[in-house]
Amino acid sequence: MKMWLKFKRFWIHFFIIVWEVIKSMKSIRGLISLFISYMIFQGWAVLFVIFGNAWMKGIGAAVITFWFGPGTPTIPIILIVALFIQRYLLLDRSNQVHLKDKWIELNQKYGEKNKSNKE
Repeated sequence: MKMWLKFKRFWIHFFIIVWEVIKSMKSIRGLISLFISYMIFQGWAVLFVIFGNAWMKGIGAAVITFWFGPGTPTIPIILIVALFIQRYLLLDRSNQVHLKDKWIELNQKYGEKNKSNKE
C-alpha cells in the first residue's frame, strides 16, 4: 500500500510542477516558446492528421501514438525545450523557475500534510 501512495504522490507533485511551470510562462514570449516547443515535438503530427492525405495521416497518427504511449516523457521534454527557447532564443529572463527547488518545496509541503493525517 505504501508503494501505491508514493506512486500517487509522485504523479500529483509532477502535475503540480507542470502547472507551476506553465503558469510561470505567462509572458508573451513564454507562450510563444511553449507553442514552438509543442509544434516541434507533436504539433506537426496533429496538423498532418487534420490536413494531410492518407500517407501524412498515417505518419501523424504514428507519431501521436508514440508520444502518448506509456513511458514517453512528452510533457517534461516539451517544457524543458520551451524554457530553453524562452530564456536563450527569445531572451526572456523573467522566468526563473528552478525545478529542483520546486520539487523539494512540494515534498515538504505535501509530505508534512500526509504525516499529520497518519498520526
